[in-house]
Amino acid sequence: MNDIEKTIAALNRKGFHAVYVKDADEARAYVLSVVGDDEAVGVGGSMTLNETGIVDALYERGNTVYSTTLAKKLGLDADKARRDGVSADVYLSSSNAITLDGDLINIDGYGNRVTAMAYGPKKVIVVAGRNKLTKDPMTAVTRIKEIACPLNARRLGLNLPCAVTGKCNECSSPQRMCNVTMRIQYPASGKEFHVVLIDGDFGY
Repeated sequence: MNDIEKTIAALNRKGFHAVYVKDADEARAYVLSVVGDDEAVGVGGSMTLNETGIVDALYERGNTVYSTTLAKKLGLDADKARRDGVSADVYLSSSNAITLDGDLINIDGYGNRVTAMAYGPKKVIVVAGRNKLTKDPMTAVTRIKEIACPLNARRLGLNLPCAVTGKCNECSSPQRMCNVTMRIQYPASGKEFHVVLIDGDFGY
């Protein structure tokens, strides 16, 4: 059993709806099948979602989409999109890391993404590539601070030490991205929680 299979089995034992997909097309098709045409979708910032084209597909289908990236493209209020997304029908995100035992580990700057994943929308969909899989929570946090955060800081043009050094310096900058850390071990009560694992590398 490979790492994806182990993780999917662990997630399903815990009550997540975890599925394997072979590529971005299958991931996009799965998400579109799970999200109703009339459901509003909140979106957490994610290179994985951008690379797979899932957010664009939902918007083009006619779903109301609360995404800071989309809001900026359309000249709308990004902060309002962030806040509206927390109370949408569905929340769509990636995960910074997923352990082989089926824990989802995420670190946020604003906290809107982890809030929505734990509480708010009744349906959550996480889409992640195999590169997000880690052995345990400790290696997950290391991965986030040494890979995801520095790359995101550079992408966003933030003036942070990690953007320069490539690893976390435990800074106290006002632009700090590592403010809220959350470990989801089981879906929160009453929440329909899907995890889509792609057999490929996506995002940071």
